[in-house]
Amino acid sequence: MVLNHEILTLFRPVGQKEMELIQQCGYTAFPPRLPFQPIFYPVLQEDYAAQIARDWNTKDAASGFVGYVTRFRV
Repeated sequence: MVLNHEILTLFRPVGQKEMELIQQCGYTAFPPRLPFQPIFYPVLQEDYAAQIARDWNTKDAASGFVGYVTRFRV
């Protein structure tokens, strides 16, 4: 068995409430999905995550009309 130890950077747009929960975790984990979030949706490109945060989160009351882009490595 060959193990690949490559690290992949992913991005995830989040709203205000989810960012607060991430902060409460000490930025070490994503919290459980909020009731209105059926899936965990990371993306491969930071620009695309920023577009989602700008075009969706900032227009969404459930996101507090705020969009952030988180970056994490797996």
